[in-house]
Amino acid sequence: MVQPVDRAQFQGGCSGRLVPTAFDEPAGLGRSNRRAGWAFVPDPLPPARLEEARGGVVDRLWPLLELAMSGLVRLETSVEGLSNPRILLGALRMREAQASSRIENTVASIQDVAMAGVGAGPVSPQALEVNRNRLAIEEGLESALPVSGRLVRRMHEVLVTEPRHRPGRYREGQVYIGDEATGFEGARFVPPPGAEVERCMADWERFVNGEALGATGRRWPALIELGLAHYQFEAIHPFSDGNGRLGRALVNLGPLKAGWLKHPVCNLSEWVQARRQEYYDRLLRVSTDGEWEAWLEFFVRAVGEQAELDLARAGRLSALLDRYRRELATKRSSALAWRLIEHLFETQVVTIPGAARVMGVTYPAAKRHVGALVDRGVLVGVSEGNYGKIFLAFEILRAIRGRDAE
Repeated sequence: MVQPVDRAQFQGGCSGRLVPTAFDEPAGLGRSNRRAGWAFVPDPLPPARLEEARGGVVDRLWPLLELAMSGLVRLETSVEGLSNPRILLGALRMREAQASSRIENTVASIQDVAMAGVGAGPVSPQALEVNRNRLAIEEGLESALPVSGRLVRRMHEVLVTEPRHRPGRYREGQVYIGDEATGFEGARFVPPPGAEVERCMADWERFVNGEALGATGRRWPALIELGLAHYQFEAIHPFSDGNGRLGRALVNLGPLKAGWLKHPVCNLSEWVQARRQEYYDRLLRVSTDGEWEAWLEFFVRAVGEQAELDLARAGRLSALLDRYRRELATKRSSALAWRLIEHLFETQVVTIPGAARVMGVTYPAAKRHVGALVDRGVLVGVSEGNYGKIFLAFEILRAIRGRDAE
């Protein structure tokens, strides 16, 4: 196991510097143990080592960059082909939040996350946590702020609720990554001490907003810059909890905020979830050995192949939407029913009072419409919640889930 407390592991090509760190770690019953060792502080971006090899790196990565951008553009075209882009974007965001949380061992089904999203019925703490991840992404999307320290602190405040993790505030203490059983001495990675976080994040913010250029004075291709920024955020680890989920959310937000995508379709997590250990190892080897190109190849491949997964998901959802449209075309009340169908593609769950609000009709009228969708197999009643019976759109949920057996 690579141990940052072992300075020998960070010699030669390491992409930062080691600094001494010491802190008191709670040991229960009001006691604490004094820990001391070394923490890693990443160098500011862009990496000097990568700048020296710029031409060769871009040439070697270019085929992957083109494939990834082609996939993202085709995915945007799928979104724009709908009268209501939220139909696809909400589903993609739901899947991204679920997969990103699963990377951190928070497991909840799409069904439970959908129910948590509308406050319907009893759901697990894990589903509520995944839903907070989704809400944090939405907070970032709706904010007028660029990708910045202010933005990530706002998102963190939505994502994390436990006071000990200081929602919306950078950490001031030392954290480490590894196995709780082996503790600090067996840590896989030790991010910067709390006193370094503010400065590191200011450097990160300058880079992601194009204000920090390397020796050449030139920008890197957009996807490469996104991969560099993602590594840097994870290496800084600015919060005591939620860093992985926020870092992956920023991959979704970054292209939209920078203006090189029109919709938040750049995702990462479903593909990475299946390769979680390699993802962690690639990030770590940038820190220990400066393996930037290997990390960037992994990252760009992840974005490109995730775009293909999401294109397949978009195809399933679009086909289902077209089928529902054809089935409703001959119905006298098709306009109201269609309003409810579109709502279900966004939320996947509804109650009768909720359906009444969406369609702008009375409770009895909403009950008739929901009943008609139950008869057609679009909705299935699952349980009683705070606002009456809860109905789930299982076909839509299956289209979002795809090959994942959950």
